[in-house]
Amino acid sequence: MRKKIFYGWWIVLATNLICMIGYGTWLYSFGVFFKPMSAEFGWTRAMTAGAYSLRSIEGGIASPVVGWAVDKYGSRGVILLGALLSGASFALMPLVNSLLGFYLVYGILLSAGMSAMLYLPAWTVIAKWFKRRLSFALALLAVGAGIGGLICAPASAFLIERLGWRSAFVILGVVIWIVAIPLAFVVRNSPAEMGLGPDGDPLPEERPQESNLPSEPKGKAPEPSTSGEYTLKQALRSSVFWMLALAFFFFGMAHSTVTVHTVPALTDAGIPETTAAISFGLLTLVSVIGRLSFGYLGDHFPKRYLFMIAYALTGAGLLVLMDAKTMGMVYVFIFLFGVGFGGTVPLMPAIRAEYFGLASLGKIQGFMNPVMMFAGAVGPIFAGYVFDATGSYRISFLVTGLLTFCAVIAMFFARPAKPPQELDAQTA
Repeated sequence: MRKKIFYGWWIVLATNLICMIGYGTWLYSFGVFFKPMSAEFGWTRAMTAGAYSLRSIEGGIASPVVGWAVDKYGSRGVILLGALLSGASFALMPLVNSLLGFYLVYGILLSAGMSAMLYLPAWTVIAKWFKRRLSFALALLAVGAGIGGLICAPASAFLIERLGWRSAFVILGVVIWIVAIPLAFVVRNSPAEMGLGPDGDPLPEERPQESNLPSEPKGKAPEPSTSGEYTLKQALRSSVFWMLALAFFFFGMAHSTVTVHTVPALTDAGIPETTAAISFGLLTLVSVIGRLSFGYLGDHFPKRYLFMIAYALTGAGLLVLMDAKTMGMVYVFIFLFGVGFGGTVPLMPAIRAEYFGLASLGKIQGFMNPVMMFAGAVGPIFAGYVFDATGSYRISFLVTGLLTFCAVIAMFFARPAKPPQELDAQTA
């Protein structure tokens, strides 16, 4: 008899596709819209990058709320609400005729929708469905975003060239609705809802003395045990929480700078707009190598050391981009940064689940994200300001590259957390 596919893999597939279309349109296509919008309105590069930075600030504010909502109401409803808001926000972009309007629609409304639709609820629900194969499941989830960049950045460039940036935004919004809303209904918040355990294992047999206890309401998963698991308050008191956040901050500076300014930097070097967009799409495709390989290795080797390797690769890639003037150097940057950046994507939620447990994972991730989002806000504006002052991205790529090596050092000291009971006793 043919073995039935574990339903958790269908959730991985659904959230993978949602993240593919979400990150592809919202994050990885931003650089493609950068020059057309700044040219039409006469904005400086720092002003235009401000929308991405505001997106990061808004994401940092929204993340604790999204994490709380995921823990309280489940990932499916949060993803559905985010998809509705994201599609509507893209559809509003043609009405933008000022920098303030751009910041409000793209930086706040769209970012709030994407915060609810993408990784935070997806990471949390997958961490509930998998234990032994968590890193690999998260790696498969992360593949979608990488492919999304390959597809959506060049597609956005094509739409802008044929129809203009306003019509391109409307089309992206409609695509979000068509893809993400139906897939949100595939998500189930816990394997216990379907009578399963993590990884498809059977649920433990009910103990006889508990046979007369009231059962959980139908359709609601039992609350996870908090034995040996961190609460949000305990996590915030642990040094490893802040060491991880510091490493993520340093890396976030580099990632956000590359996301916003790579396409403009390549076109400044004389590379055609479409070729630059395809190059950035190739970077996200190459990141799939890192997402899958580091995700697989994360189930077999210490995640902290894998992070250090990934961060070193991204730092080296930025140092290459600093002086990239030929497509050969661009390809070296794409490989180094793509593999390194891709490796961090599945490792990030996996190490948090490993260090802090699942009971309050949504809240813990939600409170760590603002640190990363602040880095995402600072990086693009810093690079835009440096360009406006010097006419070059060289200094900003050098600084963010060196900060990525600082992330290697921070991750070295991010050793596994103490058991929460020991932390409480130590605090007392």
